Amino acid sequence: MAYAADAEKNQPYLRPLSTFGTENKQDPLVTSEGWRKLQYRGIEEGMVGIAYANARGSPWNNRAYQFIKLHLWTSSAALVTCPGAMTDGAAKLLGRHLNGANGSIFTEARNRLISRDPSVAWTSGQWMTERKGGSDVRGTETVARKLSTEEQNAGKGVDELGCPLGPWQLDGFKWFSSATDANMTIMLARTGPDGQISAFYAPLRRRVARGAEGETELNGVRIQRLKNKLGTKALPTAELELKGMRGYLIGKEGDGVREISTILNITRVHNMSGAVGGWGRGLAISRAYAKVRIAGGRLLTELPAHVRALAREHVMYRGLLHLAHFVASLLGISEGQDSSLTQATQVSILPTNAEQSSALLRLLTPMGKAQTALRSINGVRACMENLGGVGYLENEDPVFNVARIFRDVCVLSIWEGTTDIMADDLVRVMKSRQGPATLAAVGLWVASGLVIACKNSFKEEANTIQRTWEQWQKSTETKDKEQLRWEGRDLLVGLESVVCGLLLILDAARDNDPIAREIARRFVLKEQATYSSWEVEAAWDKRIVFGDDAAAIAKL
Repeated sequence: MAYAADAEKNQPYLRPLSTFGTENKQDPLVTSEGWRKLQYRGIEEGMVGIAYANARGSPWNNRAYQFIKLHLWTSSAALVTCPGAMTDGAAKLLGRHLNGANGSIFTEARNRLISRDPSVAWTSGQWMTERKGGSDVRGTETVARKLSTEEQNAGKGVDELGCPLGPWQLDGFKWFSSATDANMTIMLARTGPDGQISAFYAPLRRRVARGAEGETELNGVRIQRLKNKLGTKALPTAELELKGMRGYLIGKEGDGVREISTILNITRVHNMSGAVGGWGRGLAISRAYAKVRIAGGRLLTELPAHVRALAREHVMYRGLLHLAHFVASLLGISEGQDSSLTQATQVSILPTNAEQSSALLRLLTPMGKAQTALRSINGVRACMENLGGVGYLENEDPVFNVARIFRDVCVLSIWEGTTDIMADDLVRVMKSRQGPATLAAVGLWVASGLVIACKNSFKEEANTIQRTWEQWQKSTETKDKEQLRWEGRDLLVGLESVVCGLLLILDAARDNDPIAREIARRFVLKEQATYSSWEVEAAWDKRIVFGDDAAAIAKL
């Protein structure tokens, strides 16, 4: 936490000129000691590397393990999880091109991206956003030109490792580039006379020609300025001018959007983890504060109205927490991890059919990214309110700085695609050629879950989910693409209700835990969940928030 506080207090800055007024190409970006230490810690703990440790054929789901660690760490990491997410995505993308013409270059870079040795490991950027484009990459203005053999020979150069610089020259302007201190980047640029959008790998540093041994400089990149943002203050985000940057084409010309989607699918799962991680930290602080804060002569734990508000937040949080880690586990299955030894598979939470897993992953990734982000923003705001004035303060004590968590989670509904972009992606999946098969596969998972729900005394809840699912399906089948895009946010909420409700029921059925059952009941039935008296409901509120250790106190 001290490193996080240092990174927040000593924010990154630029020193663009040398002592003698020339452009500083060597080290124009300055980051804090706390930021660097947190990056090293994340690398050592395998926040990226875990996912690639003997992944294929493993009976354990490495992605589930990875995102559990990230969930616990994200609110203490000062956003080094952002370059971590892009590093993960870049490793996944490069891993698909190891047998191509540039395989040796990509292999070296990928090995460093997944390393757990800070002296070896690299981080990666992901440069898409330009002044015209935003999420619409059709606005990309950066241009890549393949150099002739003569030009390559004349401009021979090597990156910081001594590997040849790529045969492509990139020139343009990237308007919003996080992970500015990365070792490499994946980016989009236009190629050829018709301006096809293509994907490129480029190292960030190259050796200085005729320089001292080991001396490096930026690879055709000039940092124009750092962004002044609402949150994510410790994370260096910049406007970058590219002039003569050298790199390698990934895949084929014109396949840039398809190639970069590999990274986006990974970073969106990281986005979910960051959302529920920040929300969970806010709720943990709220619980701890309620146990010591006295108001009107009573602890907050003894004020039914306060505990009721906390309980409502915990119910919603549990649903979205299950969703985020369900999607993470689906990602692991899609990568060849069979997960057969996990309890989630044994009680039918996780599908064993590969086609069903892929369908769920494709449909739930955009919905999960959108809904976890929106819910966490409102959830952490409520956590600030739970602490009163203390919650609003920019606390020097990082343990209590919920305001900082709130500022940081606000970005999660924006980067990697806004809510409407995610809704549009969902509609695109449903109305694609594979749409009917995708929805049918998801429908089988829902039907299987409803059978388990009925067997475990969740009949009323199962009927509610069944009606919601049927209405959602009917809507997607009878309306055209444009109307569905107009109703996109409603589609996100409907799918969220079905999937989160079912996940909570399946979790409760796993061990028949009474609190888990009550949470599932409340999430699904909402206002229809009734009680014999308000005192009974208040007693359940307390158990939901503070667990069974509050049961004795909560008895009326």
